[in-house]
Amino acid sequence: MLKCITTRIRELVAQSEVPEDPAHAENTLRWLRRLFPEADPALEIAALGHDLERARPQRLRREEFSTYEAFKEAHANLSAQILEKLMRECGADQELIAEVCRLVRRHEQGGDPRADILKEADSLSFFEVNLPLYAARNSPEETKRRCLWGLRRLSPQGLLLVREIDYPNETLRGLVEDSLRLLEEANS
Repeated sequence: MLKCITTRIRELVAQSEVPEDPAHAENTLRWLRRLFPEADPALEIAALGHDLERARPQRLRREEFSTYEAFKEAHANLSAQILEKLMRECGADQELIAEVCRLVRRHEQGGDPRADILKEADSLSFFEVNLPLYAARNSPEETKRRCLWGLRRLSPQGLLLVREIDYPNETLRGLVEDSLRLLEEANS
């Protein structure tokens, strides 16, 4: 059953029009295991499938929502719905389905220890895998806005881990460092 679920998630994510989605899913799972080696199957499935909504051709678009937070909430809820259907088709029990879907619905804002770990893994993966491609597709201003949004989601430990990420160029490294400075100034 777990093999069915993870195989189906990987098949769906591979269809995403967002080029970094397959690597982001796998990297979120790696970060989860690094941060929380005792992660159970519910957390691991949630890490791998938390962005399934983006793999659809008719994926949600940020401009369709009044706020970024509303967009992210709709994204998380739809990802959970897709995952619930997939897990049922693979024969998962209701308890596992409920916990995975709860985690995916909360992966953008956290709010409890398990959801916070998933949010942290997702955020760290964004900075490690997604940010270089995001920056290539977007303006420096938009990239900085998204970078600040992502940094605000991280714990103090997560912020230290972001500082260790080696970016492919000085421009991106500088943008992350500037964003970290802005966040520190805002918090002091």
